[in-house]
Amino acid sequence: MPYDNPTFARPAWPDLSLVFAPDRVLFRGQGGSVTGHGFLYAAHALAARLPDRPVVIMCREVRAFTLLFAATLLRGQHAILSSDRTSAHLGALAARHGAICATMADDPEHGHLPEDGLVFPDPFHGPDPFHGAYRPGMALAPNPVLPPDRLAALVFTSGSTGEPVGHVKHWGALVARSVVACGLLDPDREAASLIGTVPPYHMYGFETLVLQTLHTRVTAITGPDRYPADWQGQFEQASVPRILITTPLQLRSLARAGLAMPPIRRVVSAAAPLPDALAAEAERALQTEVMEIYGATETGSVATRRTLDGPCWHLYDGIVLDVANGHATIAAPGAAPHPLSDLVAREGARGFRLLGRVGDVVKLAGKRTSLAALNATLLALDGVEDGAFLAPDEAAAAAWARMRAFAVAPGRDPDDLLNALRARIEPAFLPRRIHLVPAMPRNAVGKLTVQALRGLADRTDGTEELGTFSLPPDHPALPGHFPGQPVVPGVLLVLGGLACLERAGLSVPGLSVSTVKFVRPVLPGQVVAFSARRAGDTVRLTGRNEGKPVLQAILRQRSGS
Repeated sequence: MPYDNPTFARPAWPDLSLVFAPDRVLFRGQGGSVTGHGFLYAAHALAARLPDRPVVIMCREVRAFTLLFAATLLRGQHAILSSDRTSAHLGALAARHGAICATMADDPEHGHLPEDGLVFPDPFHGPDPFHGAYRPGMALAPNPVLPPDRLAALVFTSGSTGEPVGHVKHWGALVARSVVACGLLDPDREAASLIGTVPPYHMYGFETLVLQTLHTRVTAITGPDRYPADWQGQFEQASVPRILITTPLQLRSLARAGLAMPPIRRVVSAAAPLPDALAAEAERALQTEVMEIYGATETGSVATRRTLDGPCWHLYDGIVLDVANGHATIAAPGAAPHPLSDLVAREGARGFRLLGRVGDVVKLAGKRTSLAALNATLLALDGVEDGAFLAPDEAAAAAWARMRAFAVAPGRDPDDLLNALRARIEPAFLPRRIHLVPAMPRNAVGKLTVQALRGLADRTDGTEELGTFSLPPDHPALPGHFPGQPVVPGVLLVLGGLACLERAGLSVPGLSVSTVKFVRPVLPGQVVAFSARRAGDTVRLTGRNEGKPVLQAILRQRSGS
């Protein structure tokens, strides 16, 4: 794949070995400790079993993920990371990039593996699955020094503001970023223990847990990581100083769990805005300080702050920030400059404040506001634990041109919440009603993607998910249909939707297509997810690819049928 390499102009790189100081312990958990030498031995053995293809790493457990990542690099390939964990998406992603999906047999997300994926035994468990594990006194496995311009990973954005986009990550830039982040993640220079509640396939977890463990002196603690009691167990296995890597959603759970915790040196939060009130609550409950990371998949982490010290962010060493009229560009060692998705204002030589999100403006009825402001207003209402607004989809504006609002608010009346909003926001942005839901569809790092919110909107409207349709590239209808760039014929797309309707048991005699609109072309191999909403004798059928509408049809039941 023709990725463009940036200019690597840094005069002196840190240690570019695959594993920094391999004599130390990289991982500690219920299965014991793994040193760098044992890790390298297992990584070389696993690399010999991998095909010569990029690898979509499926693992959630950090030790297994890091091992597959290292083996992929030793094989001369790169890893592909995506926060979308559906097997259909990951299988399509692998096919698009000539890659293979792979995981470890005991990983908690093993069930998401596509049918053609690879499963490997854990080399640190069981009876010598790699023909003998490393033991002291054996010959050491090679610890190669990788070139700084070596492609290490293709990391996809979460899709929180649209379709996920892949960004290339080179080895030298990743190492340099790990080294400058040491002050945050190993503040006392005492080989900190990192306890993470975030998955390693998200850029936040990849940087803090996987890369820090490979590139610096820290040790990652492994084990179950779903609930506060799991995190408590990891803390009890960790040596001091203990650093918690988490998100606001998970931090709230831990702060309110009432569990007895050993001393925590620092909490680090990212992936979503952290309210000051929650930071103060967590500092009181956990007797520690709460820090935040600012960054993105596109740029990696670039700045930090202690939440309760104020709104100013402080840049890492080596990061260059250029600001013009609020718009900013970030440049980091070994990486090409990249525009930020936020508007910022300078604060001294090495600081900045956030002013708002680029593209966050919502325009309705001649008025404008930001989604961030609307969400903050909703979350400030008494009794609202979580929630968000959803702006109208341009392609669906004819069906609904009002804002949607969803809230987790046990014991609150939705009409009372709507009246409270009416006094705080412009009428143009007031939803018809507030949908109370048991939980918001946040991903593993607490983000709400546009696709997830649209799916929630469909479900609260009585829409039912029907299934998926995909036309294989070798289908006989494709030759001659737009030669050189075939697209799925519209009639086959409609028939695919009707077949999904039939399989879901929602079709009735006499139901026929009244109107149909093809919003976007569908390519061979792309997966279309169909949903339907019934009202009387009418069924509204919608097909989406990667969250975006591609087909909208109205089906009516003929009278007398």
